[in-house]
Amino acid sequence: MKLIFREKIKETGGQVAWLKSKGSKQILVLNWYPRKYKYGDKTGLDFLAFEVRDAAAEYEKLSRKHRGTIPPFREGNMMLAYVRDPNGNWIELGSKLRKNRIRTP
Repeated sequence: MKLIFREKIKETGGQVAWLKSKGSKQILVLNWYPRKYKYGDKTGLDFLAFEVRDAAAEYEKLSRKHRGTIPPFREGNMMLAYVRDPNGNWIELGSKLRKNRIRTP
């Protein structure tokens, strides 16, 4: 995999790296946190992220079934929302904002 982006995470003191395999459209994002930062559950999983066509619409469907949600919000050119899975892990839903189609609940 080739490193395509790396940056410090101001809020946690950690780092984030984006990796991509040749010929693939998928991106693997790895986060590292210092020991003092508490994250995830006993497995050490922080969150999983998925790019979806419409984050607000997916959030509406999933938030009815799952506790601990964060409603859709804009971050850069993305609409992001979060729900928790049955084990309490965060699931990020992200969709790219299009100039002619910006939807918020």
